[in-house]
Amino acid sequence: MNGTSDHLTLEEFIFEMGRQPVAQLSHDRLMDLTGRLQPSADLIESRTCFGRDKYSRNLICRTPSFELLVLCWKPGHESTIHDHVGSLNAISVHRGALTSRIFVPAAGVPAGSGPVALDHTDAFLPGQGWTGVDRNGIHQLANTGEEDLVTVHVYAPALMTLNVYSPESSKVELQPLRYTLAEDLE
Repeated sequence: MNGTSDHLTLEEFIFEMGRQPVAQLSHDRLMDLTGRLQPSADLIESRTCFGRDKYSRNLICRTPSFELLVLCWKPGHESTIHDHVGSLNAISVHRGALTSRIFVPAAGVPAGSGPVALDHTDAFLPGQGWTGVDRNGIHQLANTGEEDLVTVHVYAPALMTLNVYSPESSKVELQPLRYTLAEDLE
């Protein structure tokens, strides 16, 4: 490590994330490491690209252990209600205000199936550190404000698919994800 502070450069973060198999990585360890990660504002801004019709997923870095992305949200953009199919997640707000809705299986419904019910809602602003969900957490992210929102995300391992849930249906749908492409941008 750098020896002068607890902060991690991106290079140090990559090294620390590769120290153990990602399957053995705990959410607490991910939150500790991301809490010390200091991506530069210039790096984040270089990946700040907004989608036309929905939030955008802009890649900074991907390794066998994790991926680091910048997600950009116009007012009204929101994700599906989803889990990360076993990936850990950490999120930091760079600019704007993030609304995070945490869901649980509806009463009497076993984990991993629907329908789901809203458990609670949180709001996050820049400078409030990192938040996220564990491997089986179900959530929805949204920009409910009037300003653009830019968030930084770490997924360990890389997030290639989502399980999508509904408050009304028992159906859980596995959906593929992709990074935002040039033709998706404004």
